[in-house]
Amino acid sequence: MAEKKCPECKAGAPEWMVTFSDMTTLLLTFFVLLLSMASLDQRKIKEALGSLQGALGVLESGQKSEMGKEEILSRLDFVTKTKQSESKMLSGIRNYIEQANLSSTVSVVKTEKGISVRIMDSVLFEPGSATLLDAAKPVLDKLSGVIKDSPYNIMVEGHTDDIPISTAQFPSNWELSTARAISVAKYMISVGVKPDILSVTGYAQYHPVVPNITPENRAKNRRVEINFVSPELAEANKNIFDENDSGGY
Repeated sequence: MAEKKCPECKAGAPEWMVTFSDMTTLLLTFFVLLLSMASLDQRKIKEALGSLQGALGVLESGQKSEMGKEEILSRLDFVTKTKQSESKMLSGIRNYIEQANLSSTVSVVKTEKGISVRIMDSVLFEPGSATLLDAAKPVLDKLSGVIKDSPYNIMVEGHTDDIPISTAQFPSNWELSTARAISVAKYMISVGVKPDILSVTGYAQYHPVVPNITPENRAKNRRVEINFVSPELAEANKNIFDENDSGGY
């Protein structure tokens, strides 16, 4: 009888060896991960807390902090209370605007900076002037009372339309918009707002809320904005200015 031939063996390792190798590698990775989690030291924990602090806007990316757990929790509590007060403050300002029949000239919006109260120039000034009208003072008194009870920094912005102005007092819209913002800020200081939480900026015609194509739109763009700047953004800006003051670029 003819001898039976053995089937040809396939080249390479047996198929079961590949599966076994994958399983072994996964087990090794799993135990390495367990080991790394079990060997956390105090330094690594502090670095992790520092990363959390940076995520809250306190530090720039890449910096580390020795902030402790209690301080982190305190900051989180502060941010939570700020968010809660924001809703109450928005409601209070909007109710006042409605009760004073100012809805057509004063509005409240949320922006990336925080809360912005937009007041059209007709409420505050005569055309081409930066002298506050007496009729503007009750509005600013109300806002100043809110500011004194809030944790926000305040940025006062002056804006104009695109019609040029050229007078001895205001050679351009830059001077007019800045002078108007300063007038509002100075009045707020006179009724008790702390100067160290205030800043003023004049944007002239370059930050319109609507296109300057009709008289109605131009009236909306001639405004003063009182921005309640979120504490996180205010602190981030302070860090930038502090670096510049210390010689950074």
